[in-house]
Amino acid sequence: MEATDDLSIAPQSQNYHCDGHLLKKLIHAALVWLDQNHQHVNRLNIFPVPDGDTGTNMLLTMREAYARIADSDESHAGNVAAAVAFGALNGARGNSGTILSQLWQGAADVLKDHEVLDAALLAEACRRAVEMAYRAVSAPVEGTILTVSREAAEAVTRRVERGERDLVALLKVMLF
Repeated sequence: MEATDDLSIAPQSQNYHCDGHLLKKLIHAALVWLDQNHQHVNRLNIFPVPDGDTGTNMLLTMREAYARIADSDESHAGNVAAAVAFGALNGARGNSGTILSQLWQGAADVLKDHEVLDAALLAEACRRAVEMAYRAVSAPVEGTILTVSREAAEAVTRRVERGERDLVALLKVMLF
């Protein structure tokens, strides 16, 4: 897989909305990153045992999720998120894939009636995604992908509450 240049966003511009087309590009970029880095993610996982397949399972899950939208020209962000969530659920591999599918389902639940995603919806989708993921695990343990997801959602929520509206800035907050 290769990343495409059509996702580039001018750093000086304000990016307040994300439609289904841009969401698809973002999901593809995430899939490309996982394809290139899944072995690194495999090595990061040491809990509950260093099974060495977390990144691979996430990659396989995301491939199935993206396959649901790969040939789509859908512009409705909620419809794109719903298709990705459905694909992730049906293609979930291992615990990490199951958790990832629940993260997508939570986000899709929030976005279902929305043609575009904005900062407030992103924060709400992140919070709901984390709720779904924690509920999917019978005995959630901190220090796992659940913690990473929760802390990313909290960071986005804090920034939105302080007035941040630029989606690129918020995505950077999630990553760093």
